[in-house]
Amino acid sequence: MAKLSCSYFLVLMLVFSASLMVERAEGKRCHLTIDKETPCNIVDCRLSCYSGYNGVGKCFDDRQVKGPSNCGCLYNC
Repeated sequence: MAKLSCSYFLVLMLVFSASLMVERAEGKRCHLTIDKETPCNIVDCRLSCYSGYNGVGKCFDDRQVKGPSNCGCLYNC
């Protein structure tokens, strides 16, 4: 019975430590709008986001009225 309890304890500790490692690896994600004044060009957006923040750049619309889209950068904080 003691060996069985010890095995359960070790498995529980393994699962707990793995969950802590995954939590640290994910980190926080931040979003930044790059250059709101000019219309978004997807190539320039991705390049500036990757080179400046090591993130992923995407064009998006944040306005209620139709107009040119903005460049958004999603990166690890």
